Amino acid sequence: MGTTSAQLVWRGSPGSGLRLEVGGREVEVAAAEPAFIHLSRPGRAMPTAPRSGPGAGRLAHARYSYLEGGRFLDARWPGGPGSVVLEDLAPATTYEVVARARGVPPFLACRFTTLRPPPGRLLARFATVSDVHIGEKHFGITGRIHDLGRPAYPVRALQAALDEAAAWGAGTVVVKGDLTRQATPAEVRDYATVLAGSPLAAHTMLGNHDSNLGVNVVGLLGSLGSHVELRPQALELPGLRLVLVNTMHADPHFHRGHLPAEEAEEVARLAASAGGPVWVAMHHPPELHPWPTCYPPGVPHDQSMALLGALSAANPSVLVTCGHRHRNRRYNYGDIVISEVGSTKDYPGCWAGYEVYEGGLVQVVRRTARPDVLAWTEATRRALNGQWGRWSPGRLDDRCFAITWPAP
Repeated sequence: MGTTSAQLVWRGSPGSGLRLEVGGREVEVAAAEPAFIHLSRPGRAMPTAPRSGPGAGRLAHARYSYLEGGRFLDARWPGGPGSVVLEDLAPATTYEVVARARGVPPFLACRFTTLRPPPGRLLARFATVSDVHIGEKHFGITGRIHDLGRPAYPVRALQAALDEAAAWGAGTVVVKGDLTRQATPAEVRDYATVLAGSPLAAHTMLGNHDSNLGVNVVGLLGSLGSHVELRPQALELPGLRLVLVNTMHADPHFHRGHLPAEEAEEVARLAASAGGPVWVAMHHPPELHPWPTCYPPGVPHDQSMALLGALSAANPSVLVTCGHRHRNRRYNYGDIVISEVGSTKDYPGCWAGYEVYEGGLVQVVRRTARPDVLAWTEATRRALNGQWGRWSPGRLDDRCFAITWPAP
């Protein structure tokens, strides 16, 4: 949901003739194929996708569905998942979406309200992606959800997210860590190859998965043209300073974040000297309570309080955004807004766009809509006995919101 646009996503649709009526306009949506992802049983060998012939490089639609036995998710909606972005909407306006299809009478599909933009002119757009996990081969706590497509789903998801962010109007992307699964040289090279093919100016941060094997990821990325700065780094956009904060622990087996006092003080100095609003990016979220309230743990409570207290004193106009937990959430520490944005490669499979206004900032989280990516991320909602699909997306106002900065 944005100020003048909205994304509609569905799990299943009629096989043909789907039409959506919104605000007096009608949109015809092409029929989508169902999501065919293999769900393995314990002890059963995982089949392989064909390496040549007509099925090479595509999902094996004829053989495997993510409900075993070749059944659709819902026979009444055989069209599978899909998405459409509605543009040129009025800000702060409620719309009704009426759907119809061949053999399906019109029905009210949903209502939504566009965001009210902050005061002033739109100055810039940029984007973020989180928790890319290049090298991952299956999903779920027991690894039972497999993808048969090529390239592998983490690569497809990152490529599609970057392409969609660029089409949306972003010129810069910040990658908030967990670039790889195990930080092998091959995974690091695959990540750098995807970024090299993107039109966006990319700024890379590391996460806990990027130190697993002791590989010099920073040096390897540098040799491949992707610079990583481990000290707090400031980037300037019109109307906003971006501050990138490394929270990766030196111990590769230490899952939670780490932010030494001197680096927290440097972040506060960068916020104080910005002369305007500041957007702070970290991989690990700050822990607002003495004990972690959800998994995986973020930056320890004492370090988090030191950072947030220093930021609050340094600058009244701050948004802190994080990854790590593969979920979408929004909460506050005093006047500081904190957002967590989900992963590119598992449900809901998203990227975040930011609009910089003279008087505020808008965050818009969109699901990556490329059909082969949407089919995969929709299938991953079944993880944790279906609870992942309830836990990870958060509420709409966790994902999409507008902030008006305090008056100077």
